[in-house]
Amino acid sequence: DCKDAGLMWTASNSGPNDHEEEGHDEEGHDEEGHDEELAYDPHSWLDPLAVKVQVDIILEHLIEVFPEGEDVFTENAKDFKAALEKLHVEFDTTLNDETCTDKTVVANHNAYSYMAYRYDIEFITVHGLDPEGEPSPEDIAKVVNHIKEEEINVLFVEEYTDQSSVQSIVEETGVTIKILYTMEMEPSDSDDDYMSMMNKNLENLVAGIGC
Repeated sequence: DCKDAGLMWTASNSGPNDHEEEGHDEEGHDEEGHDEELAYDPHSWLDPLAVKVQVDIILEHLIEVFPEGEDVFTENAKDFKAALEKLHVEFDTTLNDETCTDKTVVANHNAYSYMAYRYDIEFITVHGLDPEGEPSPEDIAKVVNHIKEEEINVLFVEEYTDQSSVQSIVEETGVTIKILYTMEMEPSDSDDDYMSMMNKNLENLVAGIGC
């Protein structure tokens, strides 16, 4: 059951606090303005509390398959859940409304609905920088124009976004680039794990929105 796993229904193109800027698709609405088409956002691991729920489900099934490892599995799950709770508190405390007066984040991928919902962040998606491919010159031009028109100062991109394209955009606009890890692929730094990348996400969010 998806709810038991900490998953939630969100608009297929965005999350609860994620929307597209004018001239782009609104969250979950087609060009005709029809009802929202809903789908599961797969990036639930960007919410530490959702991961805590999933740890319990994983633990249950591990014990079913490998009952001899119950004690070890249970202890490891307990430790990891404690670390997740600490991580959540750090995000929640750091990104609170008192210290962050503007919690608007401009990103190249609408993959952050869980993070947006949990920590009341508004994500705006700038299309044209597909993290899974090399953007065309036309795509880059659209991003550049969008940044200039909206006077965007900081653009958050995924780790594997094409760097030559990012550099071209920086040269054209002077925008500051920050990384937000979605953890969809193996990290480029072999020393990174879930906790280290989530902490980097927090650091980059703080630096990018000025908390």
